[in-house]
Amino acid sequence: MTIIQYIRQSLAARLSFWVIVCMTALFMTALGILFYYSRIAVKEEAIEKATRTLEGTLLHVENTLHEVEVAADNMKWQVEQHIDAPDSMFTFSRTILEQNPNLYGCSVAFDPYFYPEKGKYFSAYSCHSENGIETEQEGNDLYEYYCMDWYIIPYQLEQPYWVEPFREYDTGGIQVDDVITSYCQPIHSHEGKTVGVLSVDLSLEWFSHTITDAKPFPDSYSIVLGKGGTFIVHPDSTKLFYQTIFTPTLEQPDTVLSNLGYAMLHGESGYKVLNRDGKDLYVFYKPFRHTGWSVAIVCPEKDIFEPYNSLQRSLMLIAVIGLLLLFIFCILIIRRGVRPLKQLAFSAQRIAEGNYEEKVPDTPRQDEIGHLQHSFSLMQKALAQHVADLNSTTDTLTQRGQDLQKAYEQAKEADRVKTAFINNMTDQMAHPVSIIAAESDLLREGYTTLAPEEMTAHVDNMLENTEAVTHLLNQLLDASEQGTPSELTEVGETAPSEEENAHLSNEETTQSHD
Repeated sequence: MTIIQYIRQSLAARLSFWVIVCMTALFMTALGILFYYSRIAVKEEAIEKATRTLEGTLLHVENTLHEVEVAADNMKWQVEQHIDAPDSMFTFSRTILEQNPNLYGCSVAFDPYFYPEKGKYFSAYSCHSENGIETEQEGNDLYEYYCMDWYIIPYQLEQPYWVEPFREYDTGGIQVDDVITSYCQPIHSHEGKTVGVLSVDLSLEWFSHTITDAKPFPDSYSIVLGKGGTFIVHPDSTKLFYQTIFTPTLEQPDTVLSNLGYAMLHGESGYKVLNRDGKDLYVFYKPFRHTGWSVAIVCPEKDIFEPYNSLQRSLMLIAVIGLLLLFIFCILIIRRGVRPLKQLAFSAQRIAEGNYEEKVPDTPRQDEIGHLQHSFSLMQKALAQHVADLNSTTDTLTQRGQDLQKAYEQAKEADRVKTAFINNMTDQMAHPVSIIAAESDLLREGYTTLAPEEMTAHVDNMLENTEAVTHLLNQLLDASEQGTPSELTEVGETAPSEEENAHLSNEETTQSHD
């Protein structure tokens, strides 16, 4: 038996099914409302979490950058105070690295021939290496430092400037393998003229690790855009320095990505939703205050809504199991509740089979089923009494029918007897009548020729047969008044016998011949 057949044939299963349908509709409505607001709450919480992570990372990096700026500002003051002592510049470049372990290197560079005794190039450069802090005189015909961005830009602007990350060329001295970014400040002479640049370097590796460690969700990652939209930090190293955020839009226009890039370049804060490779990504972005860069945390939607999806799966599983258990409990409870109905159905079937004395079980219940069972019991008793009355009436009618059948048979027999009697009487009267008719014809034809004795004999014969006919008619009249077969038989027995008729006939014949 299939489930559908079971539900159709079982009242408890059918009632339980409709209860579950109604409960499912209510549950789905309630869960739908719950999921709707839960999704909103989870989204808001995820946005808040990502924003906090972004702000925390930004604060940590900016604190470090601020420390670099403060250290550079202090060192610049010392450099300008001792600008007439070129050898002290090596000490200053080493000291700033010793005091700030996060710094990668420091360069105190001056215009060509600023110190004539030092020649055309003079740049006191120190950096961290495996052997500690190394210091050298930087600058030669292969590396004209005063043509580098880190020197020219702050020199021309005459203000501090964070240079875009770059990889240093072979300077012919200390080998620099890392990509670095520099905070550069112009150096002024006692007269206030710009004569050089103080540059402190940060390793982009440290910067990238600090940024990429900000992971509010398992699959999230961080990026940093430079002032022109170039990727400074990105999980795909092939995009660093060679691609911008606008590069994908050259092949396939993407308004959302373009708007995100312009918003980050203009120093805006917020978040946008992108669709990349069929996946929705939430991008939370915020600018650095001093560098002109912008950092963003990219979070896949599935990570953001993973708590919601997990909650949804758990609630759906709980709901399904709960509804299944509720269905089973409903079947058991309703089956127990409608058990009297099954008993009534069994009793009704027994009564339908002719067992009108089938006892209907009593119940103490006062509900509708109890009233139904009580009413059914009264109906059964009334039906049994009615059937008993019908049986009694049937017996009476059967007896009366038998009596009527017997009376009909008697009447039929009486009618047959009467018919036989009338036929017998008719046969008996036919002979005397024929004799009388013959005698009458004889007398009419020969009354003139017959002797008086013969005339008398014929008349006596006529009278005798007339009396016989009269006797038979009287018997017939008596029989019609009496009407019973036995009486008719007795009356018929008093009619003239065959011998008497034969005798009369012979006499008639003799007289005829005479």
